[in-house]
Amino acid sequence: MQSLYGTPACIFRDHRWTLPVLYRGWQEGMLSLPVLLITFDRHRDALEPVNGAAELARFRRDEGTFENLVELVTHHLSPRDDDWILSGMELGLISDAVQFRSAIEPVEGETTVQKYVDEQGTGHRLFRLGRPVRELSYKGALVDTTHEASMAGLWPLLGWDSSKSEITTGTHDRIVDIDLDFFTFSWDTHTFPFPLEIYEGEFLNPCHSGSGNSITPAAFLRRLIETAPMATVATEPDFCGGAGKTGIILRDVNRLLFDNTLDETGVQVDYPPVYPHE
Repeated sequence: MQSLYGTPACIFRDHRWTLPVLYRGWQEGMLSLPVLLITFDRHRDALEPVNGAAELARFRRDEGTFENLVELVTHHLSPRDDDWILSGMELGLISDAVQFRSAIEPVEGETTVQKYVDEQGTGHRLFRLGRPVRELSYKGALVDTTHEASMAGLWPLLGWDSSKSEITTGTHDRIVDIDLDFFTFSWDTHTFPFPLEIYEGEFLNPCHSGSGNSITPAAFLRRLIETAPMATVATEPDFCGGAGKTGIILRDVNRLLFDNTLDETGVQVDYPPVYPHE
């Protein structure tokens, strides 16, 4: 456990462990379930759960325990961490999801607002957004009232006031979730951490919306964290180019975006996973 701008933050290796952290946060009275997931990731992580569908249904039907959830995540969710978001919706842990993604490559058939109905018949929304610098700039989802995401209710969901470029409200039913592979780019089979130039262009320089207001994506991220009851950080070394590069990313993010509020000496970015499928 760490603290980001006064908000409790849990740091762990594999992204699917966000789900037990949510459950434990609820047990400790830190947040309300289900939560709005505000996530920063290079990938979508929202494939439909197939292999563990029966176990997800059983957990929700039988009001499973924390230990049951740990067992489920260990044995039945995808080892590629690509189905945990919809699994969280099936488990009753996640209501809606707002995804800021750093991948530039388009995904065929992807829509900005996706609706998902879980096995209980409950409806969910996934807002698939681009990089914050894009969504905070002219015609972006956080600026344009005619944008598909803003028309579908993104702004009140985030507590976002575009006229002030400010998040005005925070609730106990949301978390901010960060995958360190957000801060990477790929060339062929190689993965590289962002250099300083990308941090400056993507986070540290003000965005210009055309309405006279401006905000840096770094300030936007900080405000999201400050108004949430909990934050989670997945180190994901397998998708960051290994432990060495993951350590570089953590140091850069801490220095450039978190004002060195993390105690890096207390963070192990990689450790041997003990899973049956890895």
